[in-house]
Amino acid sequence: MYEQYFGLESRPFDISPDPRFLYMTPQHARAVANIKFALMNRDSFVIISGEIGIGKTTILNTVMGELGPEYVTAKLTHTTLTHIELLQALLSEFGMPNYSKKKVLLLDTLRDFFLQQNKEGKHVVIIVDEAQNLSAPALEELRLLSCIDTADRKIVSIVLTGQRGLDDVVDAPGLRQLRQRARLRQRLEALDEANTFEYIRHRLNVAGGDVEKIFDDEGIREIHRLSFGIPRLINTLCDTAMMSCMVEEKEKVTLDTVDAVVQELRWQWFEDRDQEKSLPKTGTGSANADSAVALTVFRAGQFVEQVVADHFPFVIGRSNANDLVIIDKEVSRRHALIDCISGIFVIEDLNSKNGTLVNRKRRSRALLRPGDTITLGQLDVAFNTGANADVDSPSHAETIVIDHKPGSAQPEDPTGTQETLSA
Repeated sequence: MYEQYFGLESRPFDISPDPRFLYMTPQHARAVANIKFALMNRDSFVIISGEIGIGKTTILNTVMGELGPEYVTAKLTHTTLTHIELLQALLSEFGMPNYSKKKVLLLDTLRDFFLQQNKEGKHVVIIVDEAQNLSAPALEELRLLSCIDTADRKIVSIVLTGQRGLDDVVDAPGLRQLRQRARLRQRLEALDEANTFEYIRHRLNVAGGDVEKIFDDEGIREIHRLSFGIPRLINTLCDTAMMSCMVEEKEKVTLDTVDAVVQELRWQWFEDRDQEKSLPKTGTGSANADSAVALTVFRAGQFVEQVVADHFPFVIGRSNANDLVIIDKEVSRRHALIDCISGIFVIEDLNSKNGTLVNRKRRSRALLRPGDTITLGQLDVAFNTGANADVDSPSHAETIVIDHKPGSAQPEDPTGTQETLSA
């Protein structure tokens, strides 16, 4: 691969969970310490939730590696099971496959196993991944298993990990007894930009590399924007970008490298985002209040107009057929479009003559965040969403005329419908 090209000892951005590469942000350090304490304290339930790829499995592997051989573990990764199938899967994980459908027999076998492990001085830990998919009867079965104990101590701990939907499942009205037995519930959040820098630096250091020699700052900032700070997606982008550098014999991963990788692979970052909210899709018409977009137009730093986008795709250009019409000689007839895909906003240049800039960098396609600046010709357009969008501002289909020189004639408006907006 690219390890030899960059002088690395190993592949730094492999997506398989490896405790060596665990970057301990404050929240990850708290999660490891909390889970370790809960299991050493023999708590009945531990609940850890967060985005796909946030590092839940790596954290659990780190904890179990530190606890030692006196803990006997079983891990379930297939969770679309009935309560009977759940008991069968647990017995199989403990090395005692039993596919009887008699629930009493399955429970007796598990109880005998738990008690035997306790006599040998061991504690049983059941780890259930993707627990948000468990049915209510299966969760109740786990709660009842956690009640198996001796006169003086708990002998089973159950760790539930899953996506954000796990919180909703556990908070369901019928699971009050389970919630009462879960002293530790922790939610893992995505990395911010500073931690993304340190995450990439840490993984490269473990692999024997130097981030300053392999990545430039703009490239890392773009990786953070595209990945939303989710470690698995950061790994995917970094790994592919480094491979691209090797193939093209480039020394560093730059903004252009990341752009080229996304375009070539047509990497759809929004596919890994939570899809639960009812947000507008591509070309579905009106946007809701949470996804309202305000485009505030400036010329030479002076306010010109604010336009609210109320449907997507939202096209900007010189032609009167566009949603936002800008009469400017440096703006193409169809210059760029803003789209909303599962609640995530993207701007795409439509092969314009002079290009589209986002935060002063020329981009063919880029994710948009509140506060970003889009530059088209002589215009700067500030992008804002949600509560920052002024829904009382004029709607789309406005026309903005820009004079490039004092006293110069305005371009001819063939339709006679132009509205001249002065700064």
